Order: sequence, then structure tokens, then C-alpha cells
Amino acid sequence: MSVAPPPVPRKPLHLRRISCEGFQREDGLIDLEGLLIDTKPVPLPLVTRTVPPGEAIHQMRVRLTIDRELNILDAQVFSEHTPYPDCTEVEANYRQLIGMRIGPGFTRDAKRLFRGTQGCSHMTELLAPLASTAFQVIWANNDFDSVDAEGSTQRTSPLGGCHALRLDGRIVRTYFPQLRQDPSPDRAD
Repeated sequence: MSVAPPPVPRKPLHLRRISCEGFQREDGLIDLEGLLIDTKPVPLPLVTRTVPPGEAIHQMRVRLTIDRELNILDAQVFSEHTPYPDCTEVEANYRQLIGMRIGPGFTRDAKRLFRGTQGCSHMTELLAPLASTAFQVIWANNDFDSVDAEGSTQRTSPLGGCHALRLDGRIVRTYFPQLRQDPSPDRAD
């Protein structure tokens, strides 16, 4: 296990907290909920008001309802605290996520869809960790799908998705020998 070295003396300037949760619904669907909260340890003067120290500048939620194939069936965003009243005007734009699938290219496509004045950078920022959370939820049942004839994992499998779970690595060789691929000649394992 790696341990972070102690930091040099410093003072706090900003705190951003992002949390993501997955929930099994009674109807069999999955709700993913992301929360982003920004605070500062000092007052933040804005053009419309001053945000007191420790109070939320941004407090925004994104809720995506998905099926087990990672299709987005519903998308809702909520701005509980914003720096400006106009921030809430883009909330309805995020309904455009309905019908999209969380998979390769999802974050790129979402950023393109909500770039500039079409979205809120904070709400859009929550989409990437929510996508990652979707995979954690799907994989929670050890749903390690098989590898097809070309050696690529099915879309919902974590195998082949990171260094530790590479198809030519120790974990796959030990626990999923039927899915093992020979290491590339340029890689020593």
C-alpha cells in the first residue's frame, strides 16, 4: 500500500466534495446520484451577494436512472445552491441525456452536448464520476462476462478495463484462466 507523504505547511483555499451513489430501485432500475459541493473558508464576494465562509457556493445534484445495459432512461438535475440565480436555467437541458448509453465515449459526448452556455460546467463534471459509478454498480454482483472470440470483453465486464484486470495479467491468469490472453512480446509480467 502506498502512503502519501506529509504535505508542506499550507492553508485551505477551497473545498470541492463530489460523491456518487448507486441505488437499486423497486422496479429493477438503478438510480445513480451525484452531488457536488463547493465551499471556501473565507467570504466569497459575488456580484449578486456574498457567500459566507463554509456555506455552499455550488451544491448540485445529478440523478440518472439506468437499466442494467447502462441505458439512461431518466435524467434530472437539481441546483440546491448556486452562485447566481440564472444558473438553474440550464437544468432542463440535461434531459437530453435520456436515450444515451453509458459506455466508451459517453463523457466526451456529454461534454460536447453541454459545452459553453448549453450547460453548467459543474453538473457536466458530475457525469464522468457517475458513469464510473454505474460500472461499479453493475460489477457489484461479480458480473465478469466472458471474452468474445476476438479477445475483447463484453461491454459490462471490468476485465480488460484497467491495469490490474488486464487480460494478459496475473489476476485474470489466476482467477479467470479461461479468459487469459498471452502477454504481448514487449511486456514482461
